[in-house]
Amino acid sequence: MAGDSPITSLVRTTTRLHHAHPVTFNTALLASATFLLGSISTSYAYSYLMSTRRSSDRENAGATREHNSLSLFYGDEEKLSQVERDNDKLPSSFYQQFIQNCVTTSVYCVIVRVNRVTDRRECILVERKEEPVKGKWWFPGGRMYKGESFFKAALRKCKEETGLSGTAIQVLGVFNSFFPTSSWDTSLIHGTQTVGIPVLIEVKDDAEILLDDTSQRFRWTSVDPEEEATKGEDQFIVQVLARMKAWSNTFKRKSD
Repeated sequence: MAGDSPITSLVRTTTRLHHAHPVTFNTALLASATFLLGSISTSYAYSYLMSTRRSSDRENAGATREHNSLSLFYGDEEKLSQVERDNDKLPSSFYQQFIQNCVTTSVYCVIVRVNRVTDRRECILVERKEEPVKGKWWFPGGRMYKGESFFKAALRKCKEETGLSGTAIQVLGVFNSFFPTSSWDTSLIHGTQTVGIPVLIEVKDDAEILLDDTSQRFRWTSVDPEEEATKGEDQFIVQVLARMKAWSNTFKRKSD
């Protein structure tokens, strides 16, 4: 009728259809209601899933932008980034005092490949021969030298400890780790503290592994943090992988 609002017209039309074809109308109404409820349920489930993922990503945030080594040079970069050749030959007595009284800065190599058989991304873990965390499965790595960027130090340790060469991609955060033991403990002084910087390094699948004398064995494992947590991997391994996954989720990097 003239002057009816759109809603009033719709209700009026729906009522006429119901009286003219009650069975057809009821079937159509049921189908529409079922479809509507299904759509609402699907939308709610998707929203809940995305909200949960965003919450998890925020909790595990910390990875930096790819190809950013976080290096700041207050002067000539070439001169400031020179590394002394004898950095690995510090006197034992000096290094022991340093470990016992100072905080060391180390890089950890999150070495990742794409398995050609499974097409899944995997990272390498090594079983440590020395304290701290002797006997644990860990990322390869060690202390930085004066003049090194995080990327440069990580690529050096990657080559030294696994024989692998790769491409440094990104820093996956920073961790302040307190260990109750070290290789330099005495009867009076125990433990060490390390600021650790995990660096993502991508390598080819067919590269040969050549371990140095700091590790006993190696194995490739999933980069999925939930899967590794289920396996009982150390909290450090799980948290680093969670940061890499959070970055992938947030910035749509290739799915792990």
